[in-house]
Amino acid sequence: MKMCHVRVLQQPFVGTSWWAIMQSEPIRVAIVHRDGLYRDSLRYSLTQVEHISILYSLSRLEDLKSDAMITCYPDLAIFEYGLFCDNKASNLKSMHLFPLAVKTIAVGVPDRDEDILSCIEDLGVTGYVSLDTSLEALIQNIQAIMKGETLCSPRVATLMFNRVSAMARQVEAAQARAHVARGLTRREVEIARLIDEGLSNKEIADRLHIELSTVKNHVHNILDKLQLGDRYSAVKFIKEHTIPAGPC
Repeated sequence: MKMCHVRVLQQPFVGTSWWAIMQSEPIRVAIVHRDGLYRDSLRYSLTQVEHISILYSLSRLEDLKSDAMITCYPDLAIFEYGLFCDNKASNLKSMHLFPLAVKTIAVGVPDRDEDILSCIEDLGVTGYVSLDTSLEALIQNIQAIMKGETLCSPRVATLMFNRVSAMARQVEAAQARAHVARGLTRREVEIARLIDEGLSNKEIADRLHIELSTVKNHVHNILDKLQLGDRYSAVKFIKEHTIPAGPC
């Protein structure tokens, strides 16, 4: 598969660069993988590569929490993607033990959009390799990452551009709704808060001593102003943005 280089802007070290460090000092690598044969084979293979030194190899992400590991960070961590999948909440917390300066590569990532996006968005990896990646390709990824670049296929680059674009549109839409929401009337905000209490339209009408049809009109106006499809989404949005009550 044809690969492309994507340069990632990273905070540089004062007076030097990752590439200069790699030329003068070995890259300290940590390996985390459940398969002992794979782990030992990868450890042996990487020790044969110039400028790479294996700092430690582990079978569990939880072992990263030990005092010895916390006080001795690698430059690069290579970990099995399946470890994250088995216990997402716990393993994500373990992954975040690494400082931001530590580069990370997930190995054994299925070639599916949802898994690739999960790697990047949830784990925040610097790079990844698929299930059938060769040792040579892994080494190329390591070299690229330590130069501040990421290797990925044109398909994955397109996938990420589309995701970033979609997120930007979502932010823009949310900002527009927040602006419009500030124009909600005092009564509309009051009704939204009663909906949040779990009251039905009939119960809201009884509480406020108004007609049921009036409550329905207010709910319709709220949804129309916020461009949302249901009352609970509107209530959630109003709560998250702490919309003040406007004029009656």
